[in-house]
Amino acid sequence: AKLSSVYFDFDQFSIKSSMKDSVSTDAALVNGDASAYGVKLEGNCDEWGSDEYNFALGLKRANAVKKELVANGVPESRISMVSYGESNPACSNKTQDCWSKNRRVDFTLLP
Repeated sequence: AKLSSVYFDFDQFSIKSSMKDSVSTDAALVNGDASAYGVKLEGNCDEWGSDEYNFALGLKRANAVKKELVANGVPESRISMVSYGESNPACSNKTQDCWSKNRRVDFTLLP
């Protein structure tokens, strides 16, 4: 099974209500099939804002997902975080739809 990215609104780091079920599903996978792995949360942003602002925002987004995972039973000790700011875009077109795909937290499983 694949862990789903968590998407955020522009300039926000709170998890949208529409993403809560996805995070709960991710937590169940992390505690189930992926219980032998650590989880790295990778915060990402669109290209708007300074590099410093976007790195901080990416970390706030990763931390919001971390808190939700912990609330769903994932041990905090299994979770690490990194922010890529705007340096890791999923999409590079100059459109609203593309920018919305870059405002996210991705999951990576660690041995």
